[in-house]
Amino acid sequence: MTFDVARVRGLYPTLGARIAYLDGNFSALQPETVIRAIITTLRAAPAQPGSQSARSQHAAISVQNARRAIGDLVGAGPECVVLGANVTVLVEQFAALIGHEWRLGDEIVLSRLDNDGTLRSWLRAAKTIGVIVRWAEVDVETGELPEWQYDRLITRRTRLVTVPVANPATGALPNVRRIADLAHAMGALVVVDAGAALPHMPLDITALGADLIALAVEGFGGPTLGAMVAREGLLYELDELSPEPVPQRYEVGALPVELLDGVVAAVDHLAGLDEWATGSRRQRLVASLRAAGEYERQLFTVLEGRLRVTPQVTVLGSPAHRVPVVSFAVEGRKAAEVGDYLRSRGISVWTGATSMTHFMSTLGADELGGTVHAGLMPHTTLAEIEQLAAALAEFR
Repeated sequence: MTFDVARVRGLYPTLGARIAYLDGNFSALQPETVIRAIITTLRAAPAQPGSQSARSQHAAISVQNARRAIGDLVGAGPECVVLGANVTVLVEQFAALIGHEWRLGDEIVLSRLDNDGTLRSWLRAAKTIGVIVRWAEVDVETGELPEWQYDRLITRRTRLVTVPVANPATGALPNVRRIADLAHAMGALVVVDAGAALPHMPLDITALGADLIALAVEGFGGPTLGAMVAREGLLYELDELSPEPVPQRYEVGALPVELLDGVVAAVDHLAGLDEWATGSRRQRLVASLRAAGEYERQLFTVLEGRLRVTPQVTVLGSPAHRVPVVSFAVEGRKAAEVGDYLRSRGISVWTGATSMTHFMSTLGADELGGTVHAGLMPHTTLAEIEQLAAALAEFR
């Protein structure tokens, strides 16, 4: 399989700065098409949809186009896509809505692999009703979420199960489909966070067995915006009494209309990563993300190998199935020190907040003085990986 990384790199204006951007999903770069789409929209002075004015009507078209693009990204129709300011806001909204159906003594199953925003929302909803929270624990050696524990965690009292597709800190890929099948057998809803899955692999809401899947558009090079995608028919079931149409009834407050064309551009960019991909946008997305994922896997084998043989570098976790992101620490150095040094060598990694407090504490990141996060993207090259490895070898 060939992947034209040189062509892909030409689509990102930021890469001209001669910096090795290895922040991964924590700080994804925006391609030129996304930047231009947002600027063009701003120049047209967009207005909220709902009016007969020309600007409002144009925004209504942008909303529908954004829904359709996100739907294509996960194999769903535009009527299943709810847009919002960010994923945390959307999860909070759906947690409050779904939580109204719970009763005292019901149970939900959360995982230590979930991000802080997801956990806070569901924990708050559970506390309000008096629902029992059961935890799926992480294997501290591998960083994986063992699926066998769900056989005992999910019972006939379980109302909801949450699980991420891909953890953004270690890249772990839980067996979402098996967990979803267990949950559905007991009549529970399954809420999935895409996490770091994009742009490393294609997603299919039906194949995952998810009832709801949350997407952070900024994680794959789009503007800061969130989307919640539901399985077909679920949005009608959750709020049957509302007179508003679906999915508008779930889009509370003003939409970020100035960013919506950037969402479409970001999805189209992913669909064009493989210049030989043909067919519908959904077909091109699947082909392009598979090609990009295979290219990244080959590079990640080199990156992980370099890190694990570098003295005084500790890599957290070793999941058997993962996307190309990794967390590591340097003995005797705080993460901020490592990040500062690497920046001086023209390498950008992520050392800030990860929204993974529960997970990172479980893996012992606190004892290590924090961790450095490095992630590959479709524009990453082998030379950039070697640049990171050489800098770490000198820094120690």
